[in-house]
Amino acid sequence: MDGALRVACRAAELFLEFLTTAPLRMAVLWWLSLVLLGLAFLPLTLAVFKGFHDGGYLFSRLLGLLLSSYTVWLLSSLGVAPFSEGVVFAVAGAAALIHYAVPGSFAGVRAFFREKRKVVLAEEYLFLFAFLAWTLLRSFKPDIEGIEKFMDFGLVNAVLRAEWMPPADMWFSGAPVNYYYFGHFVAAFLVRLTGTPPEIAYNLMIAALFAFSFALSFSIVFNMLLRTNLRSVKKAVAGGLLAALLVTLGANLHPFVYGTLLPALKSAGLYDGEVERYWYPGARSFIGSESPPGDKPIHEFPAYAFVLSDLHGHVLDTPTSLASLGIGVSMLLSPPGTFVIRAPAVEALSGVLLGTTWMTNTWNYPIYLLVLCGAAFVCALRRHGLRFRALAETLIAAAALLVVSQAAALPFNLHFENMTKGVYRVMANSPLWQLGIVWGHQTFFAVCFGLFLLCRIRANARRTRLLGIPETALSPSDVAALAMFAAAFCLVAIPEIVYVKDIYVQKYHRANTMFKMAYQAALLFALASGYTAARVAGSSSFGPKRRTAFVLLFAAVAAMPLTYPYWSIPGFYGPLPEPARYRGLDGLAFLPAADAEIVEWFRRNVEGNPVILEADGESYTRYGRVSMATGLPTLLGWHAHEWIWRGSPDGPDERRNDVRTLYESDDGEAVRRLVDRYGIRYIVVGALERERFPSLKERRLEAMGRVVLRTADGSKIVELAPFRKERVEGGP
Repeated sequence: MDGALRVACRAAELFLEFLTTAPLRMAVLWWLSLVLLGLAFLPLTLAVFKGFHDGGYLFSRLLGLLLSSYTVWLLSSLGVAPFSEGVVFAVAGAAALIHYAVPGSFAGVRAFFREKRKVVLAEEYLFLFAFLAWTLLRSFKPDIEGIEKFMDFGLVNAVLRAEWMPPADMWFSGAPVNYYYFGHFVAAFLVRLTGTPPEIAYNLMIAALFAFSFALSFSIVFNMLLRTNLRSVKKAVAGGLLAALLVTLGANLHPFVYGTLLPALKSAGLYDGEVERYWYPGARSFIGSESPPGDKPIHEFPAYAFVLSDLHGHVLDTPTSLASLGIGVSMLLSPPGTFVIRAPAVEALSGVLLGTTWMTNTWNYPIYLLVLCGAAFVCALRRHGLRFRALAETLIAAAALLVVSQAAALPFNLHFENMTKGVYRVMANSPLWQLGIVWGHQTFFAVCFGLFLLCRIRANARRTRLLGIPETALSPSDVAALAMFAAAFCLVAIPEIVYVKDIYVQKYHRANTMFKMAYQAALLFALASGYTAARVAGSSSFGPKRRTAFVLLFAAVAAMPLTYPYWSIPGFYGPLPEPARYRGLDGLAFLPAADAEIVEWFRRNVEGNPVILEADGESYTRYGRVSMATGLPTLLGWHAHEWIWRGSPDGPDERRNDVRTLYESDDGEAVRRLVDRYGIRYIVVGALERERFPSLKERRLEAMGRVVLRTADGSKIVELAPFRKERVEGGP
């Protein structure tokens, strides 16, 4: 008890300290900016989310963010207007004026707040709490370092350096980015909108993605449950919260089995096997670690991604996936016939969302295209029954979504070369017992839901025979949950059958395919499981004792994957809460003093995209740190990543040799030719360059230009002609 009290006191102390910090003020600014964007797009959201009790209120800020940033991106891509603060504010303001210029929009919004103020406040508190909580968590380890954070932050800075899209590749000078960068553009859009330093905005963006995922998951399941015969706000809230927790913090059964169950059995003398201290990354690579040699797949899930905080495509697209899913669910929950009136607007909006998904995480594009087409098909069946007209209407909707989404992404596709090499039959499969560990609790919820629906169908058929009045066994919400389960099982099955070929060697041949499919399966399973728990346990078909038994059973099963934060958060961030570990949100504070000074000099003194020369290196290292932190293009950054992006090792291999020549060669003429070929303007010489190139020719490099910065440890920036006129800081 005393230990728990001390932890609570430390937590309170830390939170009070956090309330007085600059990071909190920046977090509040981000929250207010998102709220205002949501209000600007609320009339559109209310028209689209007619099937939701809350009017899709929380979706409005995501739609505002995505559609505003997409408009700015499109203007920049077409050469109409540059990516600048003025254009960002002009687009956001114009959106508000357009939406509220429609007759009745303002009155409709005012009536909505008057009628739904309680649910709006409750959802706002949920979003704000999730946002601030994850912001505070990130302040314990804000470093933009490890896994692919360098790459993600480099893309954000490359976008910020660019006026016109696509941005220059910060790790392959002279070429545009050949990667899915729209999600990073959205982060850069918020940097422009709020004026936040990029190294702080990175961590706020992670917190915002977490808050969006939590709040939108809650909204989807909350609205689904309110449309069943439960008609209980408390049960709907409980189901929505469970779904939100499973999406953002839940894993699979791996942490429970290997972190809790086996150690407990070992202590009780019921298990003789070896038990190691649990390490949280095992939950996303369990099949890869236990499968036969030659097969190393990955089964990612949102909680792991949020803990590690890579600003990667699958994470950036999570709220957009939920928005597409929310639109599909709203279509199902809408009264029959209303979708026909709104079909063009819904198809246009959905098409643009799919277009942004294509440019952020293309793997999600076919998944949510099928989700939206499936929702359209169900709506058509409700209106026309099993007739050809229903199929024809669905095909037209699918064609419209394809055309709009590809048109929306066309400026991106014109500068993008696909990196995949076809679809093939897998060379290995996952053992069933391992699939049971990864997908066991979700299967349990699916089986319970299926049995529940079968019982309802039989009971309704019996009542129909007795009363002669036909009843519908499945509500639209039940259909939506059933579809989520079915889609999730399909996503689990796909990497057991086929894989998309990329550059990875045979033992990792299906790693990326399972990675992306499993991530979306985990999302869909979590939503459907939260719905199932509240739907079954709250059903009036059962008496109080059975309902209590279901509540206890579902709570016990849901608690198993929710043990994951107990291992993952301390595992990544260290013992919490501990005020002494609080570090703020500066993601570049980890840089050595000399590198930080170099980065700051470039930020203060250099505009545009002049080419810099720094040491290249392997992926997941600190090489490429200056181009990462500034967005300035260098000859070569992470070799393997550029190999993937360029589809071949030839270009990266050639540049790797050229970088070594530039730093180590005694042939002045060869060096000068390379400088002219690549248009190099600045040369960085620091600790990593000396480490990478033992035969580094520092005097020759200095003689090529002039030193514009020299740090205390001897690191330097050499500017090549034409010289700048500024004073040589710290020069000899």
